[in-house]
Amino acid sequence: MAYTMYDTLLQIPPFQGMSRSELSAIIEKVKFNFMKFADKEVIFHQGERCDKLAFFLSGKLASETAAPCERFRFVETHDQPMIIEPHSLFGKNPSYKSTYTAQGEVAMLTIDKRYFYSVLDKYEIFRMNFFNLLSNRAELLYNRIWSITPQELEGRLIHFIHSLCTNLQGTKVLHVKMEDLALLLDDTRLNVSNVLNKWQEEGIIEMHRKEFVFLDVERLRAI
Repeated sequence: MAYTMYDTLLQIPPFQGMSRSELSAIIEKVKFNFMKFADKEVIFHQGERCDKLAFFLSGKLASETAAPCERFRFVETHDQPMIIEPHSLFGKNPSYKSTYTAQGEVAMLTIDKRYFYSVLDKYEIFRMNFFNLLSNRAELLYNRIWSITPQELEGRLIHFIHSLCTNLQGTKVLHVKMEDLALLLDDTRLNVSNVLNKWQEEGIIEMHRKEFVFLDVERLRAI
């Protein structure tokens, strides 16, 4: 069992670089909760208190974020192992910023927050890996704040979509009325519609009623 646990934990960023003896010591002291979720089962809700380290291990996961202005929702799909919102574990408002839903069967691992203080913080590699995760997010947000928004509409729309993404892989879905999207971009509905129709012809997106599916966000970089 320890060997299986060891191999699983090595796939998760905070534990990468640890020795077998260090991981074995952690396994003996820390309670790991392995869980399975069925298709369309909600794992965490946006606004729910974040009191555990949560790791997505396998399957496909959807994260949905509702904008505070309530004008749009943004959905991303994930199929690579990752730690879910490590930045939400601490701070003034330790709560999840998105809702996470299983797409098919999903395997998860969680560790209660109290073990972070009592056990995990004693291991320098874990501590440095965790700090690197937080630093990478802070750097990403800093770069977004200081990036120059293009003047032309197509560039502004690309900048808007990229600002919502946590990564550029996987399908992205923007749920929004065309009128609201035009308002957010400070332009006309017709102009926004023309850009989106152009992208649909190029195979970058699929347009539906109040829904825009971005099939390849990375291609927008070339534009």
